[in-house]
Amino acid sequence: MIRLMQHADVQTVANIEKLVQSHPWTVKQFEESIDSYHSTVIEQQGQVVGFCILQPVLDEANLLLMAIHPSQQGKGLGYQLLEASIAQLKNSPLQIFLEVRESNQAAIALYEKSGFHQIDLRKNYYPKADGSREHAIIMVKSCSDDFAQLFKS
Repeated sequence: MIRLMQHADVQTVANIEKLVQSHPWTVKQFEESIDSYHSTVIEQQGQVVGFCILQPVLDEANLLLMAIHPSQQGKGLGYQLLEASIAQLKNSPLQIFLEVRESNQAAIALYEKSGFHQIDLRKNYYPKADGSREHAIIMVKSCSDDFAQLFKS
C-alpha cells in the first residue's frame, strides 16, 4: 500500500534512510517534509519499507529523496512507489528533476525505467565517506510526454 507519510512513520523512515545513505536526513527534516513536500511511504504487510519525497514547484517537481529498505530492494517496490507518488501530485508537473550519485546504478536504472533521462552532470557534488567527492547525474522526466502518449492511442 502506498499512502501519505504520517508523523508516526518518521522514525521508521529515518531508520531506512540511515541504512542506505552516507549523509542521511535528520528526523526533524523528515518531520518538516510531511508539511512542506509531497511525502509518501510504501507498506508491506503493515510495515513501512520505503519512502518518496517530492517537492512540487509550480509546474515542475523535484525528487528530493527516495529509499527502499535494503531487505526489500530488487522487488519492484521503488518503481511502484515512484510512479504512485508522481501520480498523486495535486498539480500534474510538466517535468520532474532529480540528482543521483553516479555510482548508484540501481537507482539510475529505476529512474530510467520510470522515464527519466540524464541531462547534465554536477562534478564533485556528493561527499563520500573517504573524504573524496562523487559526481551527481541530473535527470529529468517530461510528464507532458506521458500525456501526449495518451492522445496518440
